[in-house]
Amino acid sequence: MLPCETAGDMNQPVGEQSVRADDYLIVTQDEVLCAELHSSLAICCYDAVEETGALLHMRLAVPGRAHDPNLTDATLSNDLAMLDRLRRSLSAACPRAQHWQAKLIAQLQDAAGARERFEGLQVFLSAFLQDASIELIHTEAHVEPKVQVRFRPAMGQVRTLVS
Repeated sequence: MLPCETAGDMNQPVGEQSVRADDYLIVTQDEVLCAELHSSLAICCYDAVEETGALLHMRLAVPGRAHDPNLTDATLSNDLAMLDRLRRSLSAACPRAQHWQAKLIAQLQDAAGARERFEGLQVFLSAFLQDASIELIHTEAHVEPKVQVRFRPAMGQVRTLVS
């Protein structure tokens, strides 16, 4: 695997938790959150001052529909509900946080429909994050078959391993 780092060193020993698809985890202490991406994306949210953050692991499409470029109302409604739960949970976990930032990492199939679907979802996510006062500071998309995200919210560090 080749690392694509967006910041610093993650080799310091801390706890580690995996986040499965269609779920998120919030941490309020120094831990690493991990996700294996397969036609999915990770939204890594953290406060630039506090040590609170979360990794939201979302599917780009239901299994078997990754090539379909159309985003349905049902898909967007489910995504919006999950994003809103995450936003409310982050606010409850760290009410003093005011400097929210996000990094988005995706793994998608190397097909025109999959890219179009991701681009549409990216526009949707960017608008939601902006409305929620979360600054999207980094986005990357990979077509390699194996993508692992390792996120350390306390440091704002994301490491993406691809192969």
